[in-house]
Parts: sequence; C-alpha cells; structure tokens
Amino acid sequence: MLKDKIEKLVFGDRPTIDLSSEAFSIKIDNFGKNISYSPKVFIPLTTLCQDACAYCTFVKTPKDGGTYLNQEEVNAIASVGESSGCYEALFTLGDKPELKWDFAMEQLNQFGFSSTHEYLTENMKQIHDSYMIFPHANPGLMTVDEIQEYKKYSPSGGLMLESFSPQLLEKGRAHYGAKTKKINDRVDTLIAAEKIKYPMTTGLLIGITETKDELINDIVELIQVCQKNSAVQEIILQNFRAKKNTLMRNNSEIINDLFLRIIATVRIFLPTHISLQVPPNLLPDVNIYLKSGINDLGGISPKTIDWVNPDHLWPDINNLKKLTSASGQVLIKRLPVYPNFINNEWISPAVLEKVIKITDSNGYPKQ
Repeated sequence: MLKDKIEKLVFGDRPTIDLSSEAFSIKIDNFGKNISYSPKVFIPLTTLCQDACAYCTFVKTPKDGGTYLNQEEVNAIASVGESSGCYEALFTLGDKPELKWDFAMEQLNQFGFSSTHEYLTENMKQIHDSYMIFPHANPGLMTVDEIQEYKKYSPSGGLMLESFSPQLLEKGRAHYGAKTKKINDRVDTLIAAEKIKYPMTTGLLIGITETKDELINDIVELIQVCQKNSAVQEIILQNFRAKKNTLMRNNSEIINDLFLRIIATVRIFLPTHISLQVPPNLLPDVNIYLKSGINDLGGISPKTIDWVNPDHLWPDINNLKKLTSASGQVLIKRLPVYPNFINNEWISPAVLEKVIKITDSNGYPKQ
C-alpha cells in the first residue's frame, strides 16, 4: 500500500543520507547533472484577494492598501525583466478579489475590465506581444475557459495544492476563511489544465498541517495526482516559514532532516519526468539540499523581491553556481515551461514560436 511505503520512508529508521542518495540517483538518471532555475520578475498584479489565509502577508484589504497594478506598471516590470536577462514574468495575485471587495470591481471598471481574469489576460497578452519574456500566472482557481485564454499568451501556469487536509478549513487553522482552498476545487483546476493541455506547476506547503497522518496523506495524494494528471510539469515542495503579523507567526517550522526525508520520498515515488523544486531563499542552508533529489531551484529574480516571502532574500547567483559546482552539478537557466512540454500539443503556436527562437536543441535558453 502506497501510504504504508511512504510512511516507512518518511518516519522509518532508514538513514536520511541513504534516502537522499537514492533520490539523487533517480535525479541524475532522469535530469543529469543539471540543476535549473528560472530567471524571473515578480508582477504582483493585485494584492487583493477573496481569501484570508493564516500565514499570508501578500494579501491586503482595501483599507490596508490592497490594490491592482496599472498596465504601465506591469509594462515597466516586464521591461526591466527583459533587459536583465529574465525569461519569466510571474504574475502573482489574489484569487478573484472582486467576488469579495466592491473596491476591486470599481478599480477593474476604471481600467475598463469586468473581472480580474479579463485584466490578467490582457496584461499577459501585452507582455507576450511586446517582450521576449514569458508570462506565468498564478491566479488561483481556474476554469477550462480561463485556462484556454491564458494558453494563448503563456507557456505554463501554476496553482499550489498546498494540502489535502480538510481540517485546515476549520476555525483556527491555516485555511479558515479561505474559500478557494477546498482541495477538490484545486484538483479540478489541474484536471481542467490537462484537458486544455496547459503545463502546470503545483505542490505542497510543508508545515501547515499539524499531524503525521496529515503530512503522510498529503504526500500520498500528491503522488496520486501526479500519476493521473499529465499536465503536471513540476512539483514545488515549499517549506512553511512563519511570518510576523500573521496568525501563524508562532507556528513551528519544518526541520532540515524531516524536510530532506520528505523531498527524497517524493522524488522516489514521483513520475520521473516531473521536475522537483524547493525554493532556495526559504532554505536555512541551500548546500545540503543540492543532492536531495531536486533538479530545480525555482524562480530567482535579479530585480524584484519575493512578494510572497518578502523577508527572505534571493540567493546570490554566483555563489549558487559555486555551490552547485561543488556538488558535482551545473546550475543552468530555464524557461517557465520545461523542455519535455515544448511542443505544439502543450504550447499555443504563437507562444511556441517565441520559445523555439530562444531555446537550444535541449529546450533550454541558448547561451
């Protein structure tokens, strides 16, 4: 039984170094010596949201300054990203805030739009048409029709599953007051992406659950989703970091040894074509994770902060290259879409044309 196997690896007595070694071997067999990252800029399209998660500092109410960027601001960030050698314009935004806030709808109407989806789509189109940088959006729950629009102007999108635990929706837990965090709705978005053939990044937020059973179940369910859904191109295992001025500011953070065991276990059971990422700015020591089974370090920006985790600075790229080299591997740049999804089945014709212009025969940016 999958659950028993996973629990035995995560909480069993097998040495962590042995688990990591097995996971690293799988990584080498399927991704070689490369560890990739995506040079990007954050575009926080709106800090308004209909949800209120207990660990989030990104979201603001209208009273606290929640707002939308205008199109000139979006263009300015994209232009800086392009001139800085970035390939990804990461749109981060709250999930359809106009469903909760009249202020959000008023601002959208002032811009000439009737929904956040319409406004996001137009900004993605604008970047696609004007820059050699690729939109990658995380707008929350998405319908088939919405994904169809996003696919016209971007090679990929993202939606974190975070956790499969229904207990997190209870009062006092991480997702109480978060309407869009019902796991069935989030899985449905991934199913919609598979129907449209739109590559997706997803993953878990490790540390927001409270019991061993919740953690094991999250890993089991994640693996099963990945086995069923061909649209998943990448899994992020993001370690929870407590933030000041949040309800979960005093919650404990995951320790290195347990996190290493989780990473190795996921790599061992994950379909081998799916990339595995941990965010390097959230790690206490990047070095010990380079041979954990990961093949990617996510988006790293030379120009913008991590708007979701603003207290955690990006690692220095030159130092990261040295650390990667010392581990016997090579740090390389990538696009927001992985090479095995670069084809006319998964990417729209106009976007694919742009992708092919800047990638080599292996699907990575030309040197």
